[in-house]
This record gives sequence, structure tokens and C-alpha cells, in this order.
Amino acid sequence: MPTLLEHETRLKDLIEAGQTEQAVKLLCQLVAFCARNQDFERADAFRDQLYEVDSMALTAIVKMNEIIESEKSKALTPDRRRLWSRFFETLPGEEANAFFFALKERGVPIDTMILRQGERNDKLYLVEKGQLKVVHEREDKQQLIQTIGSGDVIGEDTFFSINVCTASVTALTEVKLSFLERERLDGITIQHPRIEQRLQKICGTGRRIYDWLRQKGLDRRACKRINLSTPIWFQVLSSGKGTSVSRPVAGELWDISKSGLSFYFQSKNREAVSRLVGRSIGVRFKLTVDGKLKDVALTGIVQGVQDHPLDEYSVHLMLRKQFSDDAIRTIQRVADRS
Repeated sequence: MPTLLEHETRLKDLIEAGQTEQAVKLLCQLVAFCARNQDFERADAFRDQLYEVDSMALTAIVKMNEIIESEKSKALTPDRRRLWSRFFETLPGEEANAFFFALKERGVPIDTMILRQGERNDKLYLVEKGQLKVVHEREDKQQLIQTIGSGDVIGEDTFFSINVCTASVTALTEVKLSFLERERLDGITIQHPRIEQRLQKICGTGRRIYDWLRQKGLDRRACKRINLSTPIWFQVLSSGKGTSVSRPVAGELWDISKSGLSFYFQSKNREAVSRLVGRSIGVRFKLTVDGKLKDVALTGIVQGVQDHPLDEYSVHLMLRKQFSDDAIRTIQRVADRS
């Protein structure tokens, strides 16, 4: 019986010889063979090659799609469907298949740290087996926030945004994880444009971790926030001298507190925006105080960036120097009048 490599060699010869009908027939056989052996990556590749060899072979293309989706559905066992029922209930069939067959697996020994507080993460983790602890560190003290296990999702607060991890996650037992890489999701989104929106609805975008922190009295937003909308400009600063290394970018101030502020701006360059986290930036805006227009210039460290629709991002800045109580009272009066 010919090997898969021999079939691929014959396929190449048929295509080069212009024998399109025979090439389509062999491609259909290869798609079906790979799909029934759960080699879905190759099955998808052969199916895509059908379009290239004969884009008008619509009947064959549709049939191969049906075979692949059918075999993918069979490969997802009833136990796994029960464990991750909220995904199957929310995602349409083809999206659910695309998601679950894009996942990779990882075994994690006891005491292994999966997520580290203050660091970036580009993976969405599904806990298949085992238990993990969520720990928050402040002032060199660690506090247990929550224990999670089979059926839980972790990493969603950084996977769907451009933030650093708010807490660390470590294995309490041997753990089996499935995970989706950010780059892989971007690829799936080309064929399924709404899948990220649906995954965010299923997993959340980090609200859960903040609820856990508040329950433990560790709310990061310890200072009262004042809603204040006004134009703002920001520049990235060099780490050493504090001089600007970028041109000013316009945005809109959203809120401000004694120790930080947040603002919105637009950009089509997500990769460049992601590099803001952890960087020093300078911001400038104007406030009318007692009838006089005053310039306000501040510097701080970007703690997180959240993406929003229409290429909009919100930036969360921790100030290097906190406002005085008098300054905050003045800002509150300005906000009340606006």
C-alpha cells in the first residue's frame, strides 16, 4: 500500500502534468484518509489545495469540508464536551471544532508556575485535570486568592488584552492543560471573524481576578477615581534620561486618581501598542482652575493596555509621583464643574 509521502509525490506529478481531474480525485482521498485518522492539520491542508488545483470543483470541496467537520466532531469525546459545555453551547459547530483542534497540550508537574505576576502572557489555558493556586504578591507577601481546577480557564485577563498578569498561578498537583496561542487565534479569526468575541463572552476578560482580589481586600484601585474627560497627549520616554523617544500622540483622558490615571487613544498598530506595557511615558493635559488654564505634566509607568473595538485602546498609568490631597480636591472640583 503506498505511503502518504508516495501519494504526495504522485499528486505533484499529476498537477505538473495538468491531469486536474485525477489530482482532484487523489486530493479527496487524502483529505478523507487524514481526517479519519485525526490528522486534521494535513486534512485541512489537502482541502485547501483543492481550491488551488480546481476552484470550480465545488461539489468535491463541499463534501471534503463535511467529512473534516464530521470527523472533528466525532473526535471530541462526550466527557470533553461535558467538561467544556459552555464552549460548545456558545460556539457554532465549525468554530468549536476550529477552537478545540487549535489547542495544544501541556503536562505540568507539582509546584510549577504557569503564570507569573507582573509578566506578559499570550496563551489561554483550559484546565483539563488537576488543581492550581492563584497567589497575589504585595510588599513581599504572598496571599492565596483562589484554588482552581478541572473545567476552569486561566490567563484570560492577559490573553484578550495587553496587560501583565495580576497574579501568579502555580500547580498544586500534577496538571494537564490545553492552551491556545494568541498567534493561532489570529489565524482562526481570518476564517471565523466573530470567534474572539464569542470566546471573550465565554471566558470573560479578567473581571473574575479583580473580584477575587476585592474579596481578599486587595483591590488594586485603592484610590478613588475621578471621571474627567479632556484631551491628553503622551510620549514614550527613554528608560535612563527620561527624554522623549517618540512624537506626541493624542488621546482622551478618562479618569484620574491620587496615584494613577487612564486614557484612550486610537492606533492600527497592535504590536506597537503592546510594547507600551512597562514603559515610562510622559503625559500632558490642560485644566481650567479658578478661571485660568493650567498645563499639567506627569510621568508614570504603563501598568496595562486594554483593547476595544474600532482600533481603540485604554492605557492605565501608575504615576511616579502621587498627587497631594489638595491637588486631588482641586481636580475633583474641576470634574464637578465639567
